[in-house]
Amino acid sequence: MTVDTAVSKDRLKEIIPNLTTYMPDRLIGAVGAASQERHVAPGETVIAEGETSTEFFLIREGTFGIYRAAPGGGTEVRVAEIGPGQPFGEMALLDGEPRAATVRAESAGVILEIAPEALRAQPDGEAGFLELKGALAAFVTRRMRATTQGHVEALQRELALRKEQEQFGRFFIYSLTMMSIGTIVNNMLARMTLSVDIYTQIFAWQYLAVLLVPSFFVIRHMGISLQSLGLTTVGLKRSLSEGALISVGLFALTWIVAAILRHFDALPGKVLPFDLLGTLSYFLHSALQEIIARGFLQSSFQRFLGDSNGLWSVLLASILFGMFHLHFGMAAVLMTIATGCVFGLIYMRHQNVAGVTLVHYVMGVAAFNTGLI
Repeated sequence: MTVDTAVSKDRLKEIIPNLTTYMPDRLIGAVGAASQERHVAPGETVIAEGETSTEFFLIREGTFGIYRAAPGGGTEVRVAEIGPGQPFGEMALLDGEPRAATVRAESAGVILEIAPEALRAQPDGEAGFLELKGALAAFVTRRMRATTQGHVEALQRELALRKEQEQFGRFFIYSLTMMSIGTIVNNMLARMTLSVDIYTQIFAWQYLAVLLVPSFFVIRHMGISLQSLGLTTVGLKRSLSEGALISVGLFALTWIVAAILRHFDALPGKVLPFDLLGTLSYFLHSALQEIIARGFLQSSFQRFLGDSNGLWSVLLASILFGMFHLHFGMAAVLMTIATGCVFGLIYMRHQNVAGVTLVHYVMGVAAFNTGLI
């Protein structure tokens, strides 16, 4: 370690601007006069843990590692890294206790060493020393506040991550449960274990009720808000107006496709007569489906998969919901997936289920009444 001359007041301000903001000009000049600029070599120990000394240091150049002895002895543990503009060793000056850590140069560097005795030896040195301790105390307090805030933020991030992991676990189990329910119901229908007419409102509501119970249970335990499910007035007017326009176009397209398939005797379903009460009931049915398919499934996929543009989430939610229509046949499954992708893209525009519910309702009525499903 080589030693150079003392440091000027202006130079000291350049080296440690954060600390000198707590010091009057007179004190800065006194500290500069009491300091010595030292050059240190890589690997050189500046202070050692446990030693008794009161000098503190300011880093002008280089990188320094802070090390603590491992519990029970043995090798040291590197706990931090400090660099230009940062002080070290100030705690021993403030409280007079032995050094709490070892500071070692990790590269060639330049430091300023300030000895309390050199400061006290100046005119009014004792008063200057007390002022320096006050400035260091203010600096350390501010640093501790920032460190504490950093720890609080890190803890909050960790808690948020744990909550996200718990929610993903619930959502994963929910997804498996929903797939199992759909598989069991479709298998029972395929084996004729259940003798029901799948085209009745009673079956539709019973099947939906079986799916809704686990859905709302998981939604509640995941703490998902109504707004997150798309049940909000935000974007409502725009969602409904665009939904109405899209509904008109898709309604016409549905009838055209059905007419073509009917001409070739290729309709996958049977034509259902118009039923006003059943149609109104289907509107509520559509709304509940969209809350689950778009508000819950699609939004959850997007959040857990980190799907920034949302397209994969739209596809996954559509496929999953399409499988719940397997009892209507593969044509219905493919149609549900295709329309589900359309519904998902509409929902992405406004994050509101109102417009997409309207489109779903109109499409469903048209599909059932034309024999497409």
